[in-house]
Amino acid sequence: MTFPINDNFNEKRFTDNCNVTPRLKLNETNVRGKMSENKRATVLTRQNILNAASRGMAQKGFEGSKLNEIAQEAGATEPTIYLHFRGKESLLFSVAEEHMARYLLFLDEHQQGISGADNKLRKLVWAHLRYSDINREFMSLVLFDCRNNRNFYQSGAYKLVRKYAGILSSILDEGIREKVFRSDMNVPLVRDIIFGLMDYEAIQYFATGEKPNAVLDLEDIMQLLDQMLLRKYRIENQPADKRQRILQAAVQAFSEKGYAKATIAEIAHKAGVADGTVYEYFKNKEDVLLSIAEERFREHLEQLEQTFSGNNPPKKLWLFVLNHFQQYLDDPNFAVVFLTMIQFNRRFYQSRAYKSQYNYVVELEKLIQGLVNEGSTPNINIKVFRNMFLGAFSHMALRWFVIDHDRNFDKVGEIKQVAMFLSDAVSAGNRQIYGKLS
Repeated sequence: MTFPINDNFNEKRFTDNCNVTPRLKLNETNVRGKMSENKRATVLTRQNILNAASRGMAQKGFEGSKLNEIAQEAGATEPTIYLHFRGKESLLFSVAEEHMARYLLFLDEHQQGISGADNKLRKLVWAHLRYSDINREFMSLVLFDCRNNRNFYQSGAYKLVRKYAGILSSILDEGIREKVFRSDMNVPLVRDIIFGLMDYEAIQYFATGEKPNAVLDLEDIMQLLDQMLLRKYRIENQPADKRQRILQAAVQAFSEKGYAKATIAEIAHKAGVADGTVYEYFKNKEDVLLSIAEERFREHLEQLEQTFSGNNPPKKLWLFVLNHFQQYLDDPNFAVVFLTMIQFNRRFYQSRAYKSQYNYVVELEKLIQGLVNEGSTPNINIKVFRNMFLGAFSHMALRWFVIDHDRNFDKVGEIKQVAMFLSDAVSAGNRQIYGKLS
């Protein structure tokens, strides 16, 4: 499906069109003269109900809004609503579906003419934040009234969410092909991190009032994503330790093909070096294999020293990530309750329970501040990184325990990968953080 292109974007016109009522005028024009009077009346009645529901639910929330009030606002009767929707929940999801379709159109329009996966990713993040700013009531409705309802994940609205996820995945895949993004990227996992980050940006925006506009964090978000994803931070801006890169590439090649089938040429390609460069550091393929074990045991000894030092912020960050995930792996039932009933619940953020979570998250912020103080990371926006951390966990765990709970995920492997990505996001190519944690 292709969307119409508007080369002369007008912000006020877009803001007006993001409201449901102006779209009704377009629908009236479209249906006039193309269908019978009865059919046209049916279509417009349904649209009027959607308009009224969007306004009513945005003002009062899902629980506070009543069908008879929505019907009165729409100029219809309550039984008429049931001719078009199965009930209030169905009506909520239909409102979300219509807005989600409009957002995808908005995103498609602003992706036109953009070249380069890194630029497309930036535009996607901007579009998400900008749409949140313009459509505050609707975004709040989706975040707190749809996302905490497990039925939402079987709705037509969620099908569009999956389409949106596919757009982001295609941008990440394109970046890997273009060699703009790192080649070792787990695309579904990075997608979870990005969407999770933007979820928690919205939570802090809507529930706690931490910031006046979501789009204000764009540069801080992109700083973290660039450091996490861009190939230049993994190679050009890192110390030129070609030997270490060759060993890491060899581990990947041997695990994928086995020792016998893996070749020096493949290892060199994965490491981003010439074939002959491998022989500058190792005698042959067997020497590479044995050096992997030597290097790993040496790292283990260093990690033991760090573990017992008691004052190592990078190590503490790693342990914090593992401990956070392990708590939910140990009790999947609580994970489901928290993910589907608590984190997207408005009242949680005004409760004593949120104070406990806040105190817990402050410890993470202190760890990152420790990295900044010791010079292991640039002066990043710590609160944005906090949202990245919480959001990454949220989206991964939703996939594990709720959305695709029947699948068998390598949870431990994903946890290690997300710990690596989070470390890279704050390290800006400084191997002191990531290199000792892999």
